[in-house]
This record gives sequence, structure tokens and C-alpha cells, in this order.
Amino acid sequence: MMTHEQKTRLAVFLSLATVIFIAVVGFFVAPKLRDMGEVYVVNFRNTSVQGLIIGSLVKYRGVEVGRVVRIRVSPTDLDSILVDVKIRTDVVVKTDMTASMVFVGLTGQKYVEISGGTLAAPNLSARGEISTSRGLGEKADDIVNNIETTAKRITELLSPENLAKIDAFLTNVEKGSAAVSGVLDSRRSSLENTLISVEKATADFAQATKSLVPMTEDLDRLIKTVEANSQQTLGNISARFSAEEMGLVIKDVRDFLATASLSLKRVESILLEQQAELQRTFSNLSVTVDNLARFSREIADEPSVILRTRKDKK
Repeated sequence: MMTHEQKTRLAVFLSLATVIFIAVVGFFVAPKLRDMGEVYVVNFRNTSVQGLIIGSLVKYRGVEVGRVVRIRVSPTDLDSILVDVKIRTDVVVKTDMTASMVFVGLTGQKYVEISGGTLAAPNLSARGEISTSRGLGEKADDIVNNIETTAKRITELLSPENLAKIDAFLTNVEKGSAAVSGVLDSRRSSLENTLISVEKATADFAQATKSLVPMTEDLDRLIKTVEANSQQTLGNISARFSAEEMGLVIKDVRDFLATASLSLKRVESILLEQQAELQRTFSNLSVTVDNLARFSREIADEPSVILRTRKDKK
């Protein structure tokens, strides 16, 4: 037989248990009742969804628009993970929107980030599939993989076998440089004498070219003198002979003078052409001598230039 005090305690206990049960049910059920929206599917193919759980947030450009309500493996494709997301009804989902997984800080947890979309694109129907794009997590994985690959290649490059080959190559280069330097030192005097001879020959040719200019000027004056004397001679002849005789003589003299003038002009043009050609030849020869002298000095100062040139050609 329960006493009045025991009945009172039992009633208080049942009342508290009922209140707690209602509070717990309200805590879990009320959000679902308030969370009205449409369900869409995101197909993450060849991607791990580690860190994504039921209840994870769904955001659009950083604004919370829904939650993850289901995660499952595709029954028709084992490489695909299907994630059902419920998005609020006041958010319009477009067919050109994309979804990706984003890390929440450094905890390893993830949420679904939706981006893109234009007003001109048609609306995506309920249970429709939202296209996926690579998120920062996948890009970070790619960077880590690239770093690992690069480190592996560097390790292979610095293996003992490759280091031995590099050391042998550098040794051969050093020996070749020393040999070239010795050859250049032994031939330096001959090369300098050759350069001096070429420079002297160039100077002689330049002097000869300069002497052609006065010769051409003298020839021009000679032609003018011949023409003047010819005119004077014709005047004297016309005073001594008759008109008919003078006509014939003048015609013959004019033909002769025309032929002589043409010949003299041809000679002058040939000399001028030869002068220009000699000047170009001497100019090119002078440039060649300068280049050869500069190359000789560079080789004498740094013999390794020859080795580098050969390497560049290869």
C-alpha cells in the first residue's frame, strides 16, 4: 500500500519525465517541421565525402539555404556518392548552379557550397540533380599530390648514380676548358700577328681607295677640257673651209667627239663603280677585323666561351 508521500513523489517524477520528453521531441522535431523545402540530389563522383554528415549545412555563396538530409552510395554506380540536400522554398535553384564540398575551418568537417546560376536559366525541378564542381578541398589534394610527385622526382634526380654522372660531366668540362685555354695560350702570338697583318692590309686598301677619288676628279676635268678645245678647233676650221666642206668635217668631228665622250663617260662610270665596290669591300673587311679582334680578346680573357657556344648549338 503506497503512502501519500510516495504517490506525491511518483506524480512529480512522471510530470518531470513528461516535460523532458516533450522538450526533447520538440528539439528534434520542431526544426524539421520548420525546415520546409525541396530536396535535390548532388552526385559526387570519384570524390570522398569524408567529413560530410547528415545535418551538414548547405550554403549559397556563403549564405545558409538548407541542410544535408541523406547520404548514400549510388546503387547503379559504385564510384558515385549521392547526397540529398533540402533547400528552402524561398531559394530558387537554377539548372546552371554547381555544388562543391568546402572544409569548415581545420576540424575536417565539410558543408555543401552552391554557386553560379543565372536568372535566364530554367528552374531545377524537385529531386533534380545539381552539377558538381571541384572545391577547395579537392584542389588542395591536387596540390599535395603535385608536391609529392615533385619531391619524388627531385629524390630520383639526387640519387647516387645521377650525382656521380653530374660529377663526371663537370670534371670533363673542367678538363676541356683547361685544354682549350692551353691551346689558346700557345697560339696567342700567332693570332695577334695575323690580326696585325690584316689591319695593315686594310689600311693599305683604304689608302688606295682614297687615291681613286682625285683620279676620278682629274678625269672629269680632262673631259671638260677636251670638249672646250673641240669647240675652239671647230671654230677655227669653219673660218678656213667652205660651208659644204665644213659641214662634212663638222659632222665627222662631232661623231668622233660623241664617240670619244661616250667612251670617256663609260670609263668614268667603270671607275666609279669600282671605287664604290672597293669602298664596300674595305668597309666589310674592317668590320670583320674588328669582330675577329674582339673575339680573340674574349677568348683570351675567358676560354670557356667556346664550350658554352658549343653547348648552346647542341
